[in-house]
Amino acid sequence: MRWKDFLYYQKGEKLAIILLLVLIVLTLIFNLMLSQRNSREINFAQNDSLVKAFEEFQKNLRIQESASYQEIDNEVSTNYERIERQSISQSPSTENTRSNYTPFPKAEKLAAGETIPLNSIDTAEWKKVPGIGSSFASRIVKYQSLLGGFVSVDQLREVYGIDNEMFSRISPYVQADENFKKLQINKLEFKELLSHPYLNYKQVQAIMNLRKKKGNILSVNELGMLDEFTSDDIFRIEPYLEF
Repeated sequence: MRWKDFLYYQKGEKLAIILLLVLIVLTLIFNLMLSQRNSREINFAQNDSLVKAFEEFQKNLRIQESASYQEIDNEVSTNYERIERQSISQSPSTENTRSNYTPFPKAEKLAAGETIPLNSIDTAEWKKVPGIGSSFASRIVKYQSLLGGFVSVDQLREVYGIDNEMFSRISPYVQADENFKKLQINKLEFKELLSHPYLNYKQVQAIMNLRKKKGNILSVNELGMLDEFTSDDIFRIEPYLEF
């Protein structure tokens, strides 16, 4: 008997085998569907119980928080009232406070006709001039120190920030004087001459070269002959020169 004889079936046997296979497949599908349905129901039931438990937890938490906030508010209010009562009891009366108060003195200003010296080195004096505060007073004194003093009231125009309008307001309160220093042009060193606002590097160098060539400079006319000096330069520096 050959092995192929075992695979030979009659027509009725083949039909029965096919029906049996179909029933087996249908049974497996049905069982699979039932198992999935049961798992969903279990999951849904579990999810519902978790949601309810979480909602209950949130509700309890809100109740506890509101109770805590109420306790804190009560405590803060009590402390605030106690501090307020203490401050009222310890603070002096309003009338005593007013009687002990010393107002900050206002800066005195010059009246019409009053003046200060042009070369006053005290910023407090300059602040007496109407229109001049701490900033301008400091600028004026610093520039005056660089010059060695002002020769004329018009030199206030050279201070940074003082325009024509401001100059016309402050000039009536300033009186010119002779309290300014002169430059000993034949004795001062290079750096000392260069520190003056009216002399630049080239001009100081020309002065030093002229002193080396001929000795002492005798007059301002000798500086006027140098290319480094214009007529305006000579006019500005002449009052400060000492030969």
